[in-house]
Amino acid sequence: MKAFLSRSLATLALASICAAAGAVSAQETTTPSAPASMAGCADDIRHNATRESITFDYRGQAIPGLIYRPRPGTENGVGVVLLHGFLGLRGHAPLFDPHAIQLASRGYAVLMPSYFDARIYRQRFSGDDIKEWSQASGEAVRFLGTQPGVDPQKVVLWGYSLGGYLATDGSLTDYGTAAAAVGVSAGTAIWSNASRGSRNIPILMLHGRSDRSVNVSSMEALARNLSVRGATVETELLAGQGHDLDAATWCHVFARTREFLGVHFAPASAAPAVPG
Repeated sequence: MKAFLSRSLATLALASICAAAGAVSAQETTTPSAPASMAGCADDIRHNATRESITFDYRGQAIPGLIYRPRPGTENGVGVVLLHGFLGLRGHAPLFDPHAIQLASRGYAVLMPSYFDARIYRQRFSGDDIKEWSQASGEAVRFLGTQPGVDPQKVVLWGYSLGGYLATDGSLTDYGTAAAAVGVSAGTAIWSNASRGSRNIPILMLHGRSDRSVNVSSMEALARNLSVRGATVETELLAGQGHDLDAATWCHVFARTREFLGVHFAPASAAPAVPG
């Protein structure tokens, strides 16, 4: 991987990402983009996108997040809402930020919302919590669909762990509007009472074969439920991986995500891939 940033700039970038992830305001805001690190993947391309902090309205609440926009003229019309896991946006933004930049550099508009701002996370969460987070995630889908260069019929929900459950299960509810979903490390062990509703959308599920927190049978149970409710579900087991994935596997997960998006929504040539 090329040395894109000095150690000091990388530290500043991480601090800026965390600060943006924790900021809340009553109106949509933008801030200067912090430097972004390369994802460290073999297929990284040169950065061709911007990052800003932003808020959107959900039932009168300002939900903060990070939005990544392709450079004008490189948009492919597809939007991706990335949902964090149990660590919240502040905890997972540094992990997903370089991958979000890579998606945006390829033409995808990306939004990482802090859905815990819709309802505070509690260790013993309830079905009401799941529903509220799911509905806030659905509102994030609608919001991203209003952004310039995004086709509202081509916005996808992507999530990890708890976010993966919300992305997959929530997309099939009567308030779900995502055109497709991707769930990473998600299963019924996170929440066993599936929502009601059915929709015929494609869903990709990626799961660590050695995951002890959300085991494989839990993922398979969720996949079966989604299939019964009308979704076309594709699953892939990740060899040698638990619930937390290593850096190389995250590269595979996002490459697999881009492949999934390309098959269902965007031509491979939608945005130029210029090696970094």
